Amino acid sequence: MKIRKLFKYVLLGLAVGLIIGFGYQKFNSSSKSHVQTSDSSQTSSQEGTTSKESSSSQSSDETTSKVSWKKSDTTIKFPILMYHHISEVVDGNTLFVPPAEFEMEMKTLKDAGYYTLSPDEAYRVLTKNEKPADKIVWVTLDDGYVDNMKNAQPVLDKLKMKATIMSIWNMKDGLDKMTDDQLLQINKDPLITIESHTVDHIDLGQASDEEASYQLVESKKGLDKLLNQDTSVICYPSGRYNDDTGILAKDAGYKMGLTTNPGLASIDDGIFTLNRVRVAYGHDSQSFLNLISE
Repeated sequence: MKIRKLFKYVLLGLAVGLIIGFGYQKFNSSSKSHVQTSDSSQTSSQEGTTSKESSSSQSSDETTSKVSWKKSDTTIKFPILMYHHISEVVDGNTLFVPPAEFEMEMKTLKDAGYYTLSPDEAYRVLTKNEKPADKIVWVTLDDGYVDNMKNAQPVLDKLKMKATIMSIWNMKDGLDKMTDDQLLQINKDPLITIESHTVDHIDLGQASDEEASYQLVESKKGLDKLLNQDTSVICYPSGRYNDDTGILAKDAGYKMGLTTNPGLASIDDGIFTLNRVRVAYGHDSQSFLNLISE
């Protein structure tokens, strides 16, 4: 009798144990499933964020690539604007353009539908005879004046327009012309490009080939190293050059040479003897537009 009772208790204990074990296993399985679902949801969320970031980056790239380059049936001609100081006029000096006038002129270009070129884009226009917009212009500022940073850069940034500053390698005093540190700072602006205006701003037209080569090579080397770039444009001081200058510039590694010869730029004039349009003070919107038309 006692054995039967003992046997019943054993069976009851086993049954209770199985029930408890089954319940625990089910609970544990449910907990793991919840954790996995939570982790899966978090992973999905992270992937979604990454996807959005990628999409945002791609969207940004697509915005940049929205520029549609089109071949032209005729040789493209376009204005390369030549500025110097962007500051209040001193003693009637035509190298000065007041900041308010510069802003008016940039806004006039913008409102008229002009696309501002970088050096690389200008090179593409000239060598492939294709352009990114119906109206194009290349804005250049000679000598690397401090007022370019103070007065021109804010206007360009506000209007999202590009420009190229020509720096004289041995004339960076920080008072009149930008120092290395200032060039490094302004060069961080994706709208601004720094190119060469030689080492000492000498007359290349009168210089010996040896001296001219030094002025071209050393200024490029300096800018290349300072700004970690491949300087591609040489702007001839006072626009002076001779028959050998373009050859020496090409040998030094430049792709384009800018003069002060008046008129629109065209490959027909030679890629190392490109015309520019000098901008002095005193223009209104209409006279400025007349200046850059054919």
